[in-house]
Amino acid sequence: MIKAEGRNPVYEALKAHRALKLKIAREVEKEKKIQLIIDLSKAYCVPIDFTDMTELERLSETGRHQGVIAYVKPSQINSLRTIVEKMNNDSCLLLLEQVQDPQNLGAILRTAESTAASAVIIPKRKSVDLTPTVHRTSMGGSLYVPLFRENFHSVLKLLREKGIRVIGVDPSGFTEYFSENLTGAIAFVLGGENKGISSSLLRKCNNIVRIPMRGRIESLNVSVSTALVLYERLRQQIHKDTTLESPQRS
Repeated sequence: MIKAEGRNPVYEALKAHRALKLKIAREVEKEKKIQLIIDLSKAYCVPIDFTDMTELERLSETGRHQGVIAYVKPSQINSLRTIVEKMNNDSCLLLLEQVQDPQNLGAILRTAESTAASAVIIPKRKSVDLTPTVHRTSMGGSLYVPLFRENFHSVLKLLREKGIRVIGVDPSGFTEYFSENLTGAIAFVLGGENKGISSSLLRKCNNIVRIPMRGRIESLNVSVSTALVLYERLRQQIHKDTTLESPQRS
């Protein structure tokens, strides 16, 4: 069971029906957002343990609990294959190779939820897992986007079987990301903080796109790179839908 710390993460945990129990400091009990949390927890029959700031400081792993902590049950979605088999033209997966910074993973989950990604996949080793910091940074995204720890080569084999395109996002690519067709069922592969995608993984991608850099820095933070490609995909989807719905000129 993971702790969600802070008012917005706890509020989202309640909305997602994932909160099992709350701890709230009496010192903040009368504050407006805390009152909303209390009302929602009562509506959903989630028990509240009123305590003091000292206990929350002891329990907190982020140091930013804002007077409230929720104990959150894990996702009920436990099969990546089920998600892949149900993928359609609006579906998108993220494969993150060795993302070790919890704030990066949290930011990616937040963007993934905002752009309706189906799931995020991380390797079984050398990657950060769901932590209170990830939950807090994702601002609720981690509660809605399933996160799986999987063997990447097995995942890529499954994606090939289902005909899902795999696009690597890496400085070694020849195609700029906004010049690639990013619509349809697709899986993006991104590297970790300290290096790009491994050569063995790059060879398994259908195509590799790059984010053009005009300054002196060679690459972007992985959460920023993820946001760019996901929102470019969303832009292309919206443009495609608008084009299809536009009246034809005679």
